[in-house]
Amino acid sequence: MPSFSNIGAGLLIGALSYGVSIVLYITAAQSLGATRSQIIFSCAPFFGITFAVVTLGEPISVIQQIALTIKVASILALLQDRHSHEHHHQAMAHEHWHSHDDGHHKHYHEEQPTSLKHSHWHEHEAIIHNHHHLPDLHHRHRH
Repeated sequence: MPSFSNIGAGLLIGALSYGVSIVLYITAAQSLGATRSQIIFSCAPFFGITFAVVTLGEPISVIQQIALTIKVASILALLQDRHSHEHHHQAMAHEHWHSHDDGHHKHYHEEQPTSLKHSHWHEHEAIIHNHHHLPDLHHRHRH
């Protein structure tokens, strides 16, 4: 029978692993969009395969090799996507993680580098500009 410390350790590892993966997924969905982040999130089984091959000496099947090749190609294609056009941002007020070097956040904090990620309530003025973007909190529009 397992000890309480083993059960506790197993629960802690599971909670941390699952918790960290969900935090990373939500962060990715907010910055990359749901579709892109789901494609990346679906790589999890390949990490399991890699772990089994490297640490346990498990063989990798031909089907797994083909699937891995397709997955790597899809990730590379995803990363090649470039989407840019003039777009309009309506004025809005909200709270979210941001830095001040992204072209959307024109307020500044003394003694903080513009690249520092932080979160607080702030207002955006309406702007019109052109730059590469993904479907994140600031880029939800139809084409």
